[in-house]
Amino acid sequence: MQVDIAIAKANKHTMSVGGDSAEIVERPLGGVTGVVVDGQGSGKSAKLISNLIVGKISTLLADGARDGAIARAVQDYLFTIKGGKVSATLNMISVALDTNSLVISRSGHCPVYMVAQGQECIYDKKTKPLGFYKFSKPQVVELPLIEGTKLITFSDGLFSAGKKYGKTIGNKEILDVLQKDLSAYEMANSLVDLAMELDKGRPNDDTTVMAFNITGSKRKIRRVSASYPL
Repeated sequence: MQVDIAIAKANKHTMSVGGDSAEIVERPLGGVTGVVVDGQGSGKSAKLISNLIVGKISTLLADGARDGAIARAVQDYLFTIKGGKVSATLNMISVALDTNSLVISRSGHCPVYMVAQGQECIYDKKTKPLGFYKFSKPQVVELPLIEGTKLITFSDGLFSAGKKYGKTIGNKEILDVLQKDLSAYEMANSLVDLAMELDKGRPNDDTTVMAFNITGSKRKIRRVSASYPL
């Protein structure tokens, strides 16, 4: 199998630095993890928080820590260094080859959407964000790794898009994207483009979308590409 991952981002209008951070990390025992963190607020202060958490997650992944333990560790870390006064949301999706599984971890209110074998699923169990509470648990779901699985997750800027104009993005629009014959790149970009359209080109909040597409492939070459506006 092959997993294609794409991340599309748009900063809040007038902000040169967005508060979201996203990363793709190779796992030491095989596979890959995609991470989306939304720091509290916007701009440089939020970016510092989200970057700090993503860096911590990358280190823990490299050390071989399990996803659920990582989500708990960064919750305790943020609570300790900020005294419960700063929060962040975390969505993490892993394709783990050592266990041949798909692992979804969430802390916060942003869901993970999945389509597999024609079935739609939304992982949206109510969970507390990172940092505010001493004792809070992430939602962690482990599933078998199946060819044809598609997933989408995002920061909360996607849900706030269009609110001031009376039209927002809901479950139907996101699941419709998953059901189409689109690449990970096309899925992520189509949702960010829709959010930009609903906000009339002036995003109300930082918006990050991450998409996974697990397909059948015999190719052994790993490729990563990026495009970054300056």
